Amino acid sequence: MKSKILSQSPQFLTYKLLISLFFSSLLILVSCNNESIDGNEYEASKGNIVAVLKSFDTNSEVASKTINGKRGNEKPTFKALTVALAKTGLSGIYSSNQLTAFAPTDAAFEKLGLNHQNIASVPNLASILLYHVVVGKVYSTDLQNGFVETLNGASVEINLGDGVMVNMANVDLAYVDIEARNGVIHAIDSVLFPPAGNIVEVASSFDPEFTSLLKAATIAGLADVLMMEDMYTVFAPTNEAFENLISGLDGFNSLDDFDSEDEIELLRKIVLYHVVPGKVFSTDLSDGYTPTANGAAVMVKIDGNVYINDAMVTAANVQATNGIIHVIDKVLLPPMQNLKDLAISAFGIDSSLVQAVIKAGLVDALESGGPYTVFIPTEEAFVNLIGELDGVESLDDLDAATLEAVLKYHIVEGRVYSSDLMSGWVETLNGTFNIDVNTLEITDNNNRVAMLDAASLNIQATNGVVHIINKVLLP
Repeated sequence: MKSKILSQSPQFLTYKLLISLFFSSLLILVSCNNESIDGNEYEASKGNIVAVLKSFDTNSEVASKTINGKRGNEKPTFKALTVALAKTGLSGIYSSNQLTAFAPTDAAFEKLGLNHQNIASVPNLASILLYHVVVGKVYSTDLQNGFVETLNGASVEINLGDGVMVNMANVDLAYVDIEARNGVIHAIDSVLFPPAGNIVEVASSFDPEFTSLLKAATIAGLADVLMMEDMYTVFAPTNEAFENLISGLDGFNSLDDFDSEDEIELLRKIVLYHVVPGKVFSTDLSDGYTPTANGAAVMVKIDGNVYINDAMVTAANVQATNGIIHVIDKVLLPPMQNLKDLAISAFGIDSSLVQAVIKAGLVDALESGGPYTVFIPTEEAFVNLIGELDGVESLDDLDAATLEAVLKYHIVEGRVYSSDLMSGWVETLNGTFNIDVNTLEITDNNNRVAMLDAASLNIQATNGVVHIINKVLLP
């Protein structure tokens, strides 16, 4: 990495388990290897966090703990930290709130040439100190691999693979669970540095560089958005990924060739398809669909590696002040057709479905309305329907109102991907049907059963998503 700040971020995680879609300020139960640590051994830890830190500098009777019969490290001191808290006015926050402090020792500050005499000269010192505190009491037995948000707003990564690490700092296992009246202290051997730049600034300093992505965002008028305070997660294609994309496009030799209004709008849609609102760490990802700022969703697949659509994540969890960057090896292409055009391209203008849509007067809705989820019957399904209806020899025998009622029974408001479906009643634009996600069966109001085609789910359009079924549903 080019930046010292970036070197504190876990940029090259190997994805093995990526779970849940929420950010927690507390870490959940996991054992800290086999160490047995008794915080109650510290009789001096009766004051607030700041007072306890000071006691390590003045109370020579505070001794190292014994862990599994082995002597702990020499007693640490925290004079630089306590002076820093006083100089920044953060002593009150550390003293009066229920917190967990990952406390750099004086030796940790000395690695950077810092001590209690010159610590006040550090730029953004208050932001750095807030990056060392987590809300609530988090004991060693509460730690698990993953990310936890600090009072700084950015998150630290906990790694239990070899001892206990917070970002790149080692937790001193002889000095964990130091109890204070208002929280818990864990001593660490390095100072933690929060992200220091926004997404654009971090991407500009990253190696490999993202100059093509930033240029695309600038042409599309989105660079300023990625510099704002709103939180975003960016799946960032490398320069090589953009070169591969452009080499496959007729008439384009570089991003500069995106110069017409339509081409710039296309580039805007592509860039937005790489952006997810909010902070999404690797541990928040799971198999399924994640909506993007484009409106359409990307598919996350975890299979040894992590894939976003067909792009592989090659580095993860690069933090910025306003979000997260995950590096990918391909440019993601969003859906380009609306629901009407998708139906025409898939089934043909003369298909029963398209002719029914035209007769029912739903062309405009599927072209520019929505977003909608449409359960689309096959051509064979329409042929079979005609055979079921008495006195009906073709769709021409059904009036527009009947066709509209039938087709609206296949349309659901919003984008509902297969990973969002739950067994039970589904509200359509014209009543409800029942779905069983285990058998992929849909039962209409006439107890007729249609099957979802497992191979034809989640076909995306610019204004919705399509699932193919083998029978026409009747309201």
